[in-house]
Amino acid sequence: MDDNKRDENDLSSEDNENMAKDNEEDINKKDINEHEENGTLLDIADLDGISEPSSLPEAVESLNYIKKAFINLKKEFEELNEKYLKILADSENFRKRIIREKEDSLKYSNENLVKDLLPILDYLDLAINHSASYIDNDVSGNLKIFVDGVKMANNEFIKVLLNHGVKIVETENKKFDPNFHEVVEIVKDSAEPEGKILEEKRKGYIYKDRLLRPSLIRISKPDGKC
Repeated sequence: MDDNKRDENDLSSEDNENMAKDNEEDINKKDINEHEENGTLLDIADLDGISEPSSLPEAVESLNYIKKAFINLKKEFEELNEKYLKILADSENFRKRIIREKEDSLKYSNENLVKDLLPILDYLDLAINHSASYIDNDVSGNLKIFVDGVKMANNEFIKVLLNHGVKIVETENKKFDPNFHEVVEIVKDSAEPEGKILEEKRKGYIYKDRLLRPSLIRISKPDGKC
């Protein structure tokens, strides 16, 4: 009698284990089906909850689940990798831009100073150019000496600017170039070729590779059309 009772208890314990196993498998199947029905991503962490399959169909179902989980994992990796590469590229572009701006800042650090000095050169040029007629009438010769001193100061001034990367825009025997020249007068019926610079009204200057200001010029227009 005791043996029968013991056998019944063993069978009951075995049945309970089988029922628990079946319930666990049902829960796993339910989770898989919910993922598929809701269209949510299958998390690789969910693989820990998968029990050992007890049959071939269950093994196939578990394998499909694992396959989908790894596909989603690959998709997440590719998305994260794409974001990482984008952030990396943005960071590199930002770094290069900062370096370029710093280099430009150092390279053109004296640009504003040079611009402020150009009007002084203009006044010196005007003084020299307008003194010619007065020198001829100056019997004492003192005016010529004074103008020669102004010319020397002007030349030294230009030499200092040239040493610091300033260049004068060329106009002599040149044709009009909109990148460096600004036309203030067109001479009609000129015997010169069209677009040739006839006179420079004001000098233009370049600082390193930047145009500080264009030359103001007169150009020829043989056919008389403006």
